[in-house]
Amino acid sequence: MEEKDPKIEFFTDPISTVNDDGDRQRTVAWREEGGPLQTQTTIIHKKVPSAGVIVLTAFVFTVLGALIASLVFLARFVDVKSIASAIGETKRTSVIETPLPEQSSNGASSDNDAKSPSAHTDPNVALPTPAPPEDDPVMNFGAGLNELYDENAAGVVIVNSYSGVPRSSAHTGTGSGFFITDDGYILTNAHVVEDAANVRITTYDGSEYDAVIVGSDVRTDMAVLRAPEEAVMKTLTIGDSSRVRTGDFVLAIGHPTGEELSFTATFGMVGAIERSVTIDGVRNDYIQIDAAINPGNSGGPLFDMNGLVIGVNSAKTVVASYDENGEPITAEGLGFALPIGTAMETARELIAQGGIVRPGIGLSTVFVTPETAEKYGIPVGGLVYTVTEGGPAHEAGLYADDIITQADDVKIEDNEALGAYIRTKTYGDSVEITYWRDGEYHTCTLTVGDLNAIGSKVLDDAYGGAKYGIRVR
Repeated sequence: MEEKDPKIEFFTDPISTVNDDGDRQRTVAWREEGGPLQTQTTIIHKKVPSAGVIVLTAFVFTVLGALIASLVFLARFVDVKSIASAIGETKRTSVIETPLPEQSSNGASSDNDAKSPSAHTDPNVALPTPAPPEDDPVMNFGAGLNELYDENAAGVVIVNSYSGVPRSSAHTGTGSGFFITDDGYILTNAHVVEDAANVRITTYDGSEYDAVIVGSDVRTDMAVLRAPEEAVMKTLTIGDSSRVRTGDFVLAIGHPTGEELSFTATFGMVGAIERSVTIDGVRNDYIQIDAAINPGNSGGPLFDMNGLVIGVNSAKTVVASYDENGEPITAEGLGFALPIGTAMETARELIAQGGIVRPGIGLSTVFVTPETAEKYGIPVGGLVYTVTEGGPAHEAGLYADDIITQADDVKIEDNEALGAYIRTKTYGDSVEITYWRDGEYHTCTLTVGDLNAIGSKVLDDAYGGAKYGIRVR
């Protein structure tokens, strides 16, 4: 017997309503024959926010996002010490601040007449050294940036160099410097006072004083000056550069364009540590920063957020590396500071001895890569960019555009080979140089000299590289 479908009786017509969420819905009621009453409600149109609601919601979230971003940004410039304390974080301090040690009774600071600075050196002079850190130092970001500046700006000076008597002779350069002892010793860059017959400093209060050059070192680009004791407004506290880490915030104080923008503060962070770069032909390991550093900043202090000096800023031409054509790649938008540990080692030697003997031959080179060598039909090696007048290289007969291929038995196969080999020598050593000039190889013997006594005058104002497509910027 054929089974019949059950008879369905609709109890009502479909009913459309709006629920509490604003959605349109339809309800249907029915009964199968002999069965109970049944209902089903279906949402047929979901409510979508109006354009006004969408705009309002977007505006609210934009305002909240901007507020959060502003708080994050301002956290870099306000008293982050109190903020960090409030959220209960801990972080290491870069160094524990310590007062300067007392000067030795045998040192220059015992002289009563300090109005006229003396260039004499003293092996017993005491210089500040950082104290060993505690085992578990707590976070100490120091004061706000404005307080950090106010507490240390008085320890910075403007350094002006002259070829003769100040004011009546040629002004040869301007840079920065800072006091490292209470009796007038100042640290600055060697290139700031290079070839200077006289030096004059300007302190934070605008007073001017004559200063003498105690000694300078081309290898580290450091120089020590001495000013009268009454010129010292503040002695800066030395930090520990070995504890600097990438990401640390830093503050620089200096004079970007000289006296016009004197005592300018710039802020940034450490981009790298132990960055090996070449500055005017001399290679050292530097602290790389993104704080703005301009020529007048040379010799000025770099501070950590505790107000401790962790480096000495340099604004000379920096060669970061070389491209495939052997052309130098300069680092723009970056600053470099010699770690204060290295700077203070040099300062101690300069104060104790009046100078440092560094092996040097009086030339600068640009490396000729295999690609450049093949392109121009020249050998791989160190192309002579400049020769210093009167230096060992000049006396041996080397000239701009010569290509040095070998020093004694060492082949010059990378940019650092020649300099590294010369640094293994001592003053007075002989080195046999093999070089290529105009299609022929030659040899000469030069005597290693003192880098700090060779000078800087370029022989015949001649610069190499152009005829081989190598441009040094």
